[in-house]
Amino acid sequence: MARIQSGANVFTIAAQKTLAATQKLVVEVAKREHAKVMSTDPRPGSFTRIVDGRKDAQEEAVKPNGVIVYTYSRLDEVVRFAMQTLFDLSPVLSGEYRNAHTLFVNGQEVSNLANYRPGDDIAITNYVPYSRKIEVGKMKMRVPGSDGVYQQARRIVLARFGNMASIRFTFRGIVSGHQVNGASLPPNLKKRNRKGQYVAVGKQAHNQRDLRFPVLEISER
Repeated sequence: MARIQSGANVFTIAAQKTLAATQKLVVEVAKREHAKVMSTDPRPGSFTRIVDGRKDAQEEAVKPNGVIVYTYSRLDEVVRFAMQTLFDLSPVLSGEYRNAHTLFVNGQEVSNLANYRPGDDIAITNYVPYSRKIEVGKMKMRVPGSDGVYQQARRIVLARFGNMASIRFTFRGIVSGHQVNGASLPPNLKKRNRKGQYVAVGKQAHNQRDLRFPVLEISER
């Protein structure tokens, strides 16, 4: 029995050393491969790390037989391409419309996706007063085919990035410089329509049919 106990102790000690070495190797490989992804173009704008099912846990917390998963977002690349596409498609007279395409994250105007987190609402719009008229073809254009800018851009962006991002076209309103949809409006500025959807009401809502602006909604697949 002494030998069995001794053998068991030796085996236990050996197993612990092997598990520790395995855990260390898992961490080293995960960090190394993650660093490669983050330094290789096109570089992800953000990432989420899940260690043994725990979001944002450190790699060192992984179990010897555990799993480290990284999910990467390259939506910044999609957004840059979308902005450039809208710029290229824009009709030009004064340049006001072409230079007014604006990026919003969670309803706030931003210059980039530096603070983006998975699940955030990303939208691009143009809220010069006549952008809706350009979009629906109610403004006389000097160059044929200059209307439907956002709808044209959606097709182009979707053709290039449809495997990694969802691109949707819609209209939204602007309230006090913040982009909104019906559900995000303050209670005093919204009500439910016959379909049970929230819609904006009141003079300050800027979500009436002729005062909404064209939007590209961009999200991860």
